[in-house]
Formats: sequence, structure tokens, C-alpha cells
Amino acid sequence: MTIHQKTTVKDWQTEIKPQWCPGCTYFADLQAIYKVIIDLNFDPTNFVLIGGIGCTGRITSYVNTYTIHTLHGRPLPVALGFKLANPKMNVIVVSGDGDLFAIGGTHFIHTARKNIDITVIMFDNFVYGLTKGQASPTSPLNLQTPTTPTGVKETPINPLVIAISSGATFVAQAFALDVNDTFNIIKQAINHKGFSFVNILSPCITYYRMEDLKSFKSKIKKLENHDFNDINLALSRAFSDHFSVGIFYKKEDKTYEEQILNGNVPIDVDIKVLPKEKIQKMIDSYS
Repeated sequence: MTIHQKTTVKDWQTEIKPQWCPGCTYFADLQAIYKVIIDLNFDPTNFVLIGGIGCTGRITSYVNTYTIHTLHGRPLPVALGFKLANPKMNVIVVSGDGDLFAIGGTHFIHTARKNIDITVIMFDNFVYGLTKGQASPTSPLNLQTPTTPTGVKETPINPLVIAISSGATFVAQAFALDVNDTFNIIKQAINHKGFSFVNILSPCITYYRMEDLKSFKSKIKKLENHDFNDINLALSRAFSDHFSVGIFYKKEDKTYEEQILNGNVPIDVDIKVLPKEKIQKMIDSYS
């Protein structure tokens, strides 16, 4: 849901200053998200941002809206429950490669196949940055990290392939340092009705020692001559075009909440009109 009063970045910023390494690509990712929610004229009372752990999870402290900082690997089941309880809400999940595809890997697969109408944005920095750069599920072969001093030996997972094959109905990839392109892709993902996944290539400035940002950026290219309605072509391009940015796959389908709720809304009440005593009593019952 949107509002008529136009907002600015200051309206969405909190008093907490982002705490990432100087030059971190996540600063650009955050700016792209600010741009999108301003452009779409989001209502902060009807929008929830859900994060996991690590450097990415900190974003829940930097956006002035309803936010939930979940446990390691659990942002998706929380988002699923939130959307089913209140399908009118705009639900966005921001998570990292370790959070989504290590301990949270099975949650990703089963949330995607449900086609719940949420947007999942992954900041893919190829390592566990907050805990000093250990190898993550997307770490490239031969990357030297504290847990792989002789280089990564396991084949990295492919987030785009997993998303498409699991049933996601919108799958795209962006590059952190191209804020305008990232903005456009995230905007399309949010406007898509169904499970949308955006992988933002965001190499860690501190612990991704495979190459510098300039070298990494030189590999980025636009996804051209592509039909995103063709799932076989989408999978083929996802397998081969690791550094391409754009929409890989898009499909219109019924959402999970449409099938489960059948137009009903479990929560359809203005919380402001409820007696505070009753709300507090309900909260206390869980303590």
C-alpha cells in the first residue's frame, strides 16, 4: 500500500548510522532500497522489513519502518507467517548468502515453491563477513578464507538456479555499485505478484580476496537477447552467465495466500483502536 505524501531519504533513515566497513558495497545496496521505497511511496505503517544475521541483518536498524531482526537462517518462515497473518502488508526480506543458503537453505526452497507474495533481496558478498570472512555457500572455488586457507574446494551453489528450480516466479540479479540498475530491478521485483528473488552481487571489500572491486566490476554485463518467460532458457543463462545482471525469469501465477486465505484477511483491525491493556496482556502471556 502507498501513501499520498511524498517521503525523502531522511524520513526513512533512523538515528542509527550504518556500521559497515569503509567502502562496503552494502552502503550502495541500502541506497537502492531507500530509492525504491520512496519511489513506490510506501506507507511505513504498512511495510515490514525482515532481516537475518550477519552484516546484512543490520539493515533492520537503518530503515524507519516495522522491522524484525530474526534468528540465523530464519527470516523466510517469519516473513511467511507475517504475510499470511496480514496479506495487505508489503513484506521485504533482506538477507545474506550465508543466512539464506546455509542454515536457511531449506526455508528458501520451500518458501519459493509456495509462491508467497514477498520480495527477497540477497546481498551476496561471497563470505561470512561479520565473523571475519569464513567461506560461505557462494564462495568461489580457490577463495582463501580462515576456514579454507588452501582455497575453497566445494563447488559454490548457484542462487539463481536454486530460485528458478524451486518455483520462484521472479528471479533477477543486480550489481551493488550500479545503484540505478539495482533500484529498477528491485522495483520490478516488489511490483511482481508472487515470490520474487533478487541477488545483488556485493563482494566483501574486506574479506573477498579473489580480486578487487575494479576487476570484479569489469566482469559485469547486461543480460541481453533473453526471454525471461522461457524457464529452460532462464536456467541455461543462470548456469552460464554468473556475472550477468537483469531479469532471468518471470511468471504470473496464483500466490500462496490467495489459495490458502481465499480472499479472507485473518487480521483486519486497526491496532490503534485496541485497548492498550489488552495488547499488553497478550504480549505478557508469551513471557
